[in-house]
Amino acid sequence: MDHKRASKFSFERQVTALSCVIGLMVLPGCSTSVVSIVASSSTALSTPTGGPKSPSCGLYEVTQAEVIAGQQFSKGKYQINTFGITCGEVMGATGLFSQFLELDDNAELPKPWSYLEGAVGAPKFVSAPAVGFRVQRISD
Repeated sequence: MDHKRASKFSFERQVTALSCVIGLMVLPGCSTSVVSIVASSSTALSTPTGGPKSPSCGLYEVTQAEVIAGQQFSKGKYQINTFGITCGEVMGATGLFSQFLELDDNAELPKPWSYLEGAVGAPKFVSAPAVGFRVQRISD
């Protein structure tokens, strides 16, 4: 069974099990073996780690300390990874990261962009679910 098929199978089994369980009570007609599948599936479907899932777009050098959306970006080299957007839209002198650095310190990001508060790992900027980029400082 390939990975995609295994994931779909686990997901379908989990949905079936969830429809049989309310709180800690198993509904009539549902077996307890289905409930045990939920426990093993929920472990397999845990939250992904915060690291980048795509190759880096490259490095961007911030030449002086800047503030974007209330967040400090110290002088240094930053690795940029994108998700759901091309590297070309984020990198370079006219890319989104450059545009964000040029904003006044108290300025809001252009719509629909926002800074993702509480992001695991490096700072992240998003415009929609699964569309954005992360910026990780790697050296001075």
